Amino acid sequence: MFVLRAHSAFIDDCLDAFIVGACIHHLGMEDIGSEPKSNQVLFEAVSSEDKVQFIANIASEIQRKYINLENDLHTLEHTSEELDMQEQQIKDMFDAGEGKYSCVECRRPYKTRGHLKNHLVKEHEWQLYQQNQDAGENLDRVALYRASFMKCALLLRDTSDAYQLGDGNRIMNNSKFQMLLSGIGHHTKYQIWLFRFLANFHCLLSPREAYEYKWNCTTNLKGGAGHNIPNDNLVGILVHRLKAKLQSQGSNVTYESARKSALTLQIQDEIRENLIQKSGLKKSGITRPARANNDIVLMVNELSAGNVFSYIPGRKYDNFKSFCDMFSRVNVVNLHKWLNKQKERLSYETT
Repeated sequence: MFVLRAHSAFIDDCLDAFIVGACIHHLGMEDIGSEPKSNQVLFEAVSSEDKVQFIANIASEIQRKYINLENDLHTLEHTSEELDMQEQQIKDMFDAGEGKYSCVECRRPYKTRGHLKNHLVKEHEWQLYQQNQDAGENLDRVALYRASFMKCALLLRDTSDAYQLGDGNRIMNNSKFQMLLSGIGHHTKYQIWLFRFLANFHCLLSPREAYEYKWNCTTNLKGGAGHNIPNDNLVGILVHRLKAKLQSQGSNVTYESARKSALTLQIQDEIRENLIQKSGLKKSGITRPARANNDIVLMVNELSAGNVFSYIPGRKYDNFKSFCDMFSRVNVVNLHKWLNKQKERLSYETT
């Protein structure tokens, strides 16, 4: 999932350019080599703790000003609680003996939940939650595009870093945002996998099993900090190597030979690594990352020239005229229905 590819490196370079550009704009700098006009501090005269605090404050201000333009995530929990309460009230109106819903106000029977909801709204003035679809013509669509890219790219970078370091806490926390983005992008399989990943940790496993589940999401093949890979990547690597071994056997392949190949893959790799280490041979295939400093400077100049970091109401791209923030696209009602459906399905499959 986090293999180095050309497009992944491009996203990293773009994110670096957006971060540097936002910092330059926030500090009132003319270019990357000029002095800041605001938030000036004499670094040589302050302690290390004050330096860290100063940088943390600048980062927090940049996050609030340039990234979290529309942050509707804090309303998801409150809205979900309201929907849960409404859902429970409607469930309580169901009469299992008659197989119908009975209105709590007038005792009128209904066969379907939809008809009951319409009756409650029209006859008893129930206020069922409806998503507000505000057009927002005065929004700066360019700023929203910038903020959405930075949110998603920062989430990708933080998740990749969490897997490399084997940080189970960050992996678990970021999976919540990944599940929302998977639903927005209609990546159903990833969304279901992430839901079950969270459900196993929070609900299904015992405290000890949940702890092991969270902190065993990665594997370290070579040793050392920052060299972990996700377990699904490890499975892909082993499957690829096993297929290569089976193809080399040709028509002589059998179930027993395939079994032996699968069981000896890791042992063969350890023997090969020990021989390389003791013989002093240099490993091949190691490439150094390209230096992208000049590219980042060019991107920062282009972004600054286009006033990407300013907020101009009513501005928009010609090809993305109605662009809105990624997380504001979450339909809370549909998400709540989907979660209830997955909970019900999971209850059948785990019993």
